[in-house]
Amino acid sequence: MTNIFIANLDWEISSIDLATTFSSFGKVAYAHVVFDKNTKKSKGFGYVEMESADAAIAAIQALNGMDVNGRILDVKIASPKGNRPEPKKSVSKKPFAKKPFTKPNHGSAGYKKPYNPNYKKKEE
Repeated sequence: MTNIFIANLDWEISSIDLATTFSSFGKVAYAHVVFDKNTKKSKGFGYVEMESADAAIAAIQALNGMDVNGRILDVKIASPKGNRPEPKKSVSKKPFAKKPFTKPNHGSAGYKKPYNPNYKKKEE
């Protein structure tokens, strides 16, 4: 069995559409479009498992780079999860993170009002 990864899918494509498309090249054992758990919308990629390696290679060569509804498909052999490169960690562009805003507690003993040169004490 050969597992194929398909990226840049149109959002409307279903698992049945994938199975139908790849079945023209050989027997499809499994076809699945990945959906987001929360939104239930397609993530734009999926997997197809074909029984014959020759049929899988023929499908990859024929479908890779094909334009489907304005999106260019990226079709390739799926790599096992352990063999994938680790994703790059995002680095903050700002050298220092901002501290969250906290409202000063005016009733605390350590609070001092800011200096105001125009402030005049009330005469008693």
